[in-house]
Amino acid sequence: MAKLTAWLVTILGLWLVLAQLGVIPASLLNLQGWIVALVVLVIGIGKLVRNYKLMK
Repeated sequence: MAKLTAWLVTILGLWLVLAQLGVIPASLLNLQGWIVALVVLVIGIGKLVRNYKLMK
């Protein structure tokens, strides 16, 4: 799960940097809030699943 988290955070960071540099077209920037929210949600769910699997 650590690899998944690392990849998601890296992709999210790259997306945000490209948006700040103006490389990403304006039409895709409308989706940026959703992408950030979904990546954070996936990371959170992944960590919860990992923590509860270790408790069993």
